[in-house]
Amino acid sequence: MRILGICGNMKPYSATAAVLKLSLEASARAGSDISFYDIAEHPLPFCDARDDESTYPPEVHEFRKQVRDSQGIILATPDYHNSFSGSLKNALDLCSSEEFDHKIIGIIGVAGGGAGAINAITQLRTVMRSVGAWVIPHQVSIAHSSSLFSAANTIADPSVAKRVEKLGADVVKYANLFAKGLLEEL
Repeated sequence: MRILGICGNMKPYSATAAVLKLSLEASARAGSDISFYDIAEHPLPFCDARDDESTYPPEVHEFRKQVRDSQGIILATPDYHNSFSGSLKNALDLCSSEEFDHKIIGIIGVAGGGAGAINAITQLRTVMRSVGAWVIPHQVSIAHSSSLFSAANTIADPSVAKRVEKLGADVVKYANLFAKGLLEEL
């Protein structure tokens, strides 16, 4: 079982990346192999809907392969103006249903404001359903990201940490159910 975490924040050392890593650690404890893909560290070109996709640079083909080779994916995004990040949207646009069909998806949204990232999460759910992915019911919307971490660089609120870890474990649980054919019957 392989779970891929995709961080949609372009800022290095972001709260989004830290929360995603915590969720992936929970996926690993639940028995999966994990991989972290930070869009900020990989130069993906702008999706231009070119006719010959083989002309995209190797980074695009490697990203698509990582998505295809994963049974579950955790998407983590900062909230930008009540939506998910443009960098994450571009990365997703570089893929198609060929990569995402029947993947189990977990979604985390991180916001600086008090309202959280519920609109970003809702929009990501819509995008993922449109490419044939299965989005799990549990989602994590985090508000006030500037006060998310304690001085010890851990998540200050244990209930937030618990929700993030649950999401990582749930992606593995649902991916295992799907692998056994138990979700396809629904």
